[in-house]
Amino acid sequence: MTTESAPGRAMPADRIYLDHAATTPPDLAVVEAMLPYLTERWHNPSSIYVEAQATRHAIDEARATVARAVGAGPEEIVFTSGGSESDSLALRGVLAASTRRGKHLVTSAVEHHAVLDSAEQLEREGLAEVTVLPVDREGRVDPVAVEAVVRDDTVLVSVMHANNEVGALNDIAEIARRVHERNPHTVVHTDAVQSAAHLGVNVDRLGIDLMTFTAHKMYGPRGAGALYVRPGTPLSPQILGGTQERRLRAGTEDTAAIAGFARAIALASERREADLTHERHLQQRLIEDLPRRIPMLGITGPRDLDRRLPGNVSCVVAYVEGESILLALDLAGVAASSGSACTTGSVEPSHVLVAMGVPAELARGSLRFTLGRGNTEADVERLLEVLPPIVQRLRALSPVPTTEAPPEYLPWLEGVPA
Repeated sequence: MTTESAPGRAMPADRIYLDHAATTPPDLAVVEAMLPYLTERWHNPSSIYVEAQATRHAIDEARATVARAVGAGPEEIVFTSGGSESDSLALRGVLAASTRRGKHLVTSAVEHHAVLDSAEQLEREGLAEVTVLPVDREGRVDPVAVEAVVRDDTVLVSVMHANNEVGALNDIAEIARRVHERNPHTVVHTDAVQSAAHLGVNVDRLGIDLMTFTAHKMYGPRGAGALYVRPGTPLSPQILGGTQERRLRAGTEDTAAIAGFARAIALASERREADLTHERHLQQRLIEDLPRRIPMLGITGPRDLDRRLPGNVSCVVAYVEGESILLALDLAGVAASSGSACTTGSVEPSHVLVAMGVPAELARGSLRFTLGRGNTEADVERLLEVLPPIVQRLRALSPVPTTEAPPEYLPWLEGVPA
C-alpha cells in the first residue's frame, strides 16, 4: 500500500507550527520510503552478500534522484549527515586540498554558523586568512564587493544562497561568474540548505563548484544531507576510516535516511509551484498585517518577495525581548523562533541583524515565522490575534517608557507613533 503524500501532523491539533526554517515535519510518503530500511533491509551496504547489495542499490538510486533534482550527475553527490557537516567539509576540505600558495578564504557576515565557525577555526589554526564581507540593510551580499576582495591567492569563496534568518536571497550566479572571471582557480561554495526545497537549485545555472543542501528542510528526515562537488574541485575528506562516498566521507551510510532524502527532494520538485504559491500568499499577509497590528514593529529582510525566501517572515519588536514573546506564544499554542534554530538559548543578538545594521538592543526583539505546506489562513489569523496583546502586555512590564522609539530605531520600525 502506498501512502499518499502529506506533510504529516506537524503539531497537535490545538497548536500551530511556524518554524519550518528550523525543520519540517516528515512527509508521510517519506516515512514510507524509509521504513523498509529500518526493518527488513537494515544490512550494511558495504558488505558483499545479496541483502547488503539491495541496500547499496537503494543508495545508488537515491543518489541519482538527488543529483537529478539539482541538475548534477550521481558521481557529484556526497551524502553527509546534514548541512553543518557539508559546510564543514566544503571549507575544511578545500583548504586542506589546496596546493596553491596562500590560503585566502572569503565569506559573508550573515552566513550560518556552520560556515562562520568553521572559517574562524581555520583562521585560529593558521590554515586560512579570512575576509568577512558586509551586507546591505536587507541582508544581501553585493556581487561586486565579492569580486573586489578576490585575490590571486583566494582559495575559496563561500556565500549562502538564502539567509535562514531574514530570508534574503543572494545572486549566487552573478557572484560565481565574477569570482571565476577574477580568479578561475577560486572554488565557489554556496549553502543552499534553505533554498533547495523552496526554489529549486540547478548547479550549472548557479555556476558554483560546491553546494550544501539537506533533507530535513524539505519534509525529509534529519541526519541526511549532501554536498555537491563539481568534478575537478580539490577536496580532502574530513572523516576518515572507510571508502564510502568515494573516500570523501567515511562511515556506514544511513540507508533509511538517504532513501527518505531522495523521496523528499522528488516530492519537493513535484510540489514546488503549489508550495510557492501557498507560502507566498500567507507570507504576504503577515508582512503586511504585522506592522499594522503592532506599533513599533519592523519587518527585517527584503520586502520584495522576489528577493526573499518563500514563507519567511522576520521582524523586530521594540522594547520587548524576543525570547519573552516566544515563551508567551508557546503558551498560546504557537511555535516560532527568534532566528536560527542553531543559536537557540544564545543571549547575544542575532549576528545577521547586527551585520545588517540593526541596533543590538532592537535586535534582541527579533522574531522569525516560517510557513510551510500545512499552514492555513486560520493559522495566520490566529497569530495576528494572539501576538498583539502579548506584545502589549510585555511592554507594560517594561521599566522604561515604550511609547516612543529612539532615533536609532526609527529606520527599522513601522507604525511608529508621530
